[in-house]
Amino acid sequence: MPPLRQRKTTGDDDGDEYAEERRQNNGNSINAKAAPSPSEQLTLPATPPAPSPLDNFLTDYGSFTAKTFTADQGLKIIQWSSWAVSYVTASSKHHGSTLSPALRKLYGDVSWTRYMLRFYGFLPALEGWRSGSWAGGSWDNPKIAKIAKYLMCGSMLLYYPLEHMAYAGWQMPTLSKFTKNNANKISALSCVFWTTYIVGDFWSSCLKWKELKKKLNDLGQLLATKKRDDDKDGVTEVVQEQKSIAKSIRLVKIQLMRSLLFILPAVNWSLPNWATNPLLGEATVNGLMLIEAYTSVYQSLIGMKG
Repeated sequence: MPPLRQRKTTGDDDGDEYAEERRQNNGNSINAKAAPSPSEQLTLPATPPAPSPLDNFLTDYGSFTAKTFTADQGLKIIQWSSWAVSYVTASSKHHGSTLSPALRKLYGDVSWTRYMLRFYGFLPALEGWRSGSWAGGSWDNPKIAKIAKYLMCGSMLLYYPLEHMAYAGWQMPTLSKFTKNNANKISALSCVFWTTYIVGDFWSSCLKWKELKKKLNDLGQLLATKKRDDDKDGVTEVVQEQKSIAKSIRLVKIQLMRSLLFILPAVNWSLPNWATNPLLGEATVNGLMLIEAYTSVYQSLIGMKG
């Protein structure tokens, strides 16, 4: 093998027969590094397809039924819808002896199921009393928090134990002679506290509506200022806050409607003779409860949406 030629110290490649080869080899090496193999190339993840209407429905349904509160709303739909169809078909020649009594039984069974769900109610009411969470956030008007604590949570802390006692008197009559003989009266007393809750809910909702309207008006003035100053980011922020408050006002209005639908049945069931000589007829009481059931689900669905 011939001896290697000594590289010139001037850095000049003239006279070096291997210079061009080295340049080519270096270039090939650089090119090899700059162009990785297909297996080394990064592959961008494919954009997931947009969810179908069915997927959106199933997602919302899963979120809705995952909570005891909203699951009870779904049961209300079944309960009062079963009653309504049973009531309408009771005089039918074709369905009066088949469909109507079957749905009447379903209506009663679901009613008892909802009684069982009320065993979950006492501790959330106690939590609301201690933490103030039933006020639904912080408000400038201190009355809202006081109403939520003393009228709403306080009434429910008495309502739920009385409901459990009435349930025991009806479904477990051998457990206690007192609850067996006084189940209807105990239920009426529990509904007195439920009526108290409804009044408190209506009152606090009115106060919330008033406060939210004031905030919305203030935001309107702030938005005008931001537009005058050509503050685009500020305008976007204010508009988003306006949408949020407008949604809250909408939910409060629905809550007021629910309270109005509740109040007559609650008063009816608060009377001692509600089972033997009711103040209102079945069609009136249950019809109002049917409308409230669908209204409550509508409210929850609006609240779930961003």
